[in-house]
Amino acid sequence: MTPAIINTVAIVLTLMVLSRIAGDNPLFRIAQYLFVGVSLGLAFVVAYHQVLVPAVRGLGNGQSQATIYGIPLALGLLLLPRISRRQEFSWLANIPLALVFGVGAALAVGGAIIGTLLPQIFDTANRPISNDPAQLAGVVVLALGTVITLAAFYYTSPQEGARARTMALITALGHWLLMIAFGFFFASAVQSYLSALIERLVFVLRYFGLIG
Repeated sequence: MTPAIINTVAIVLTLMVLSRIAGDNPLFRIAQYLFVGVSLGLAFVVAYHQVLVPAVRGLGNGQSQATIYGIPLALGLLLLPRISRRQEFSWLANIPLALVFGVGAALAVGGAIIGTLLPQIFDTANRPISNDPAQLAGVVVLALGTVITLAAFYYTSPQEGARARTMALITALGHWLLMIAFGFFFASAVQSYLSALIERLVFVLRYFGLIG
């Protein structure tokens, strides 16, 4: 009976979400609220059992453990004054928030440089050139595309003269390359969404026996 109940609940929720096609309605909102509520409940349970409880227990397991768990726990407690909405205490929450956003921004920039920009530069510089015309054309296109795209972010070019016209042309080409890349990313995202939609539709049709 358990698989049948699970499939029935999945079918009902799928149809409630798909009802959004007909416009905003109570069924879609119920499914939306269920998704948000279950996600928050799961996040709270995971945070409680895997973050808060180990932190509290670690406070009594020696000086090193108390330091490791005590500092994050103290920073987390500094967020609580925001609940009161009192200005004389709510500023304390700015300390952990500043650390979170600062570390997040540093990780994002560092990840983009180390994981994307440097490998792209090294791959462009170290790619061997063979006698194959297709591979040679690919290396040339990759190198020019990389240089032109990076040059599109050069905002201190002169405003007049031949150099200014050249930089304007390179910037326009870089913007077109960026738009083409964004188009590919968007197409890939749409393809993923369509794959998920097709999977759900096939699941619904199989449940009602319309397809084998």
